[in-house]
Amino acid sequence: MTHRHNLTLETARNQGLCHCLKCGVVLEDVLEADNCSRCRAALYSRKPRSLQKTWVYLITAILLFFPANLLPITYTNSLGQPTQVDTILSSILFLWHHGSYVVAAIIFLASIVTPFFKIAVLLYLLTHQSPRKAPVLQTKLYKFIHFVGRWSMIDVFVVALLGALVQGNFATITPGTGIFAFAAVVMLTMFATEHFDTRLLWDNYREHLCKKQK
Repeated sequence: MTHRHNLTLETARNQGLCHCLKCGVVLEDVLEADNCSRCRAALYSRKPRSLQKTWVYLITAILLFFPANLLPITYTNSLGQPTQVDTILSSILFLWHHGSYVVAAIIFLASIVTPFFKIAVLLYLLTHQSPRKAPVLQTKLYKFIHFVGRWSMIDVFVVALLGALVQGNFATITPGTGIFAFAAVVMLTMFATEHFDTRLLWDNYREHLCKKQK
């Protein structure tokens, strides 16, 4: 009972504290949108319009996820050979069939599994805003997708690297529409993750406990 009582009353915001998300310092007696005294970043006890912004970025990412995986990401022209058109999946299969199992597995994880997992987790977090248990799992999932998000751009780097290496020799590699759609998906999911605020889940959980105690 004591644990619940403390959980419902003692929050950093209730005690006039604000955590700077950029440099990590905890400041006292600051107003919303004040600047951090250490790094000058804007301070908010909760990210402004967090859910609305996350939804917008996420829905746009979902809409682009399909062309990113269905449209060509590269056009390869070799001497005397017809133009080879590859999507993300066909590139992975090509690498796999030619024995590059590790590279194929890395690109599969970074280009297909990770974006899909990030979208699924964000959808779960956005549609389960009223947890009845302490949102520990949700917080861990958020931290995980925040960490792995940066590695999703590996496919874009691979295309850029291949294009630079073979350009002007015996073949040319031209990026297709799909790679731009894929880069947009990665960026949008990163924006969605940045704007989501897990503290809202804890606020809703505390509110649930308060109602339960009455």
